[in-house]
Amino acid sequence: MRYVAIPDLHLGKRFNVSYGNASIAEAFSLRLVIDIIKKENTKDTTFIFLGDIFERSRPDYHTIFNFLKLLHSTNASIVITGNHDIPKVNHQSVMDYLGDFVTVVQKNTSHCINDEHYAIGWCDTQDIFEKTLKQVLRKKPTTVFLHAAYNNLENLNDNVVPDAMIKVAKKQGTILVSGHEHTHNIHSDTLIHTGSIMPFNIGELGKKYYWTSDNGLVEINHGVGSSEEDDLIITREEIESQGTKPIMIRTKARSSDKLVLEKQSLSVDIMDVFKIEALAEGFDETFIEKYLDDFQD
Repeated sequence: MRYVAIPDLHLGKRFNVSYGNASIAEAFSLRLVIDIIKKENTKDTTFIFLGDIFERSRPDYHTIFNFLKLLHSTNASIVITGNHDIPKVNHQSVMDYLGDFVTVVQKNTSHCINDEHYAIGWCDTQDIFEKTLKQVLRKKPTTVFLHAAYNNLENLNDNVVPDAMIKVAKKQGTILVSGHEHTHNIHSDTLIHTGSIMPFNIGELGKKYYWTSDNGLVEINHGVGSSEEDDLIITREEIESQGTKPIMIRTKARSSDKLVLEKQSLSVDIMDVFKIEALAEGFDETFIEKYLDDFQD
């Protein structure tokens, strides 16, 4: 069996473009992962999604459907929960439902893929995360897939791999392949952050990768950059419109008080259409009603 680790997708993320068609930018992530699966999918391949599949824990149905169709196209898949995939409060999220269709490594848990490969879901606290990672490392696996940062603990709700655990992993030959950090880094030849599927803002521009058990890191041709030849342009320079090509001009940093979160509002007609589509896809009716009720709150 071979494994392909897919970085953070953030499906359903919205882009505030200066010029062009925002929906083109919003489709990038899905298009890129479809291309990876078409290239890497074989009968002996399992895809490991490294968390933050979705931008929010309650994405719209179309975003869920697109991901389910993606899963159906693979030979086998495992989904790790990321911090964006689970709610901050105790109610149902998209991960509760995906478990009916695919193996989901839920929060605060580890999953034994086989004797040599383990996966860890996002944990509610750093303490839970460290205990879970220690338990997994004691089994001396070849690879651990997870969704965590490196050694920059900002609060007790973070999931951070400390240097001490990296040393333990390196000594016993365990590779840690992680999502969460959107820039690519390798620490002590042991903790590998692939970077996200694509740059989502100007600070994330640069090379991105996915990881395979047979070839290691493989660069993603994401087509996002600051050049006019790129498919999605993110720049601080003033440039002219290029038709429908999405262009994000960030001339200066915006203060947090100027950032406004857009509230999604759906008409009853659209919700009815979602319900019909959801039922046709096999969603449980009780789950749908609860999801719609919470979505409208």
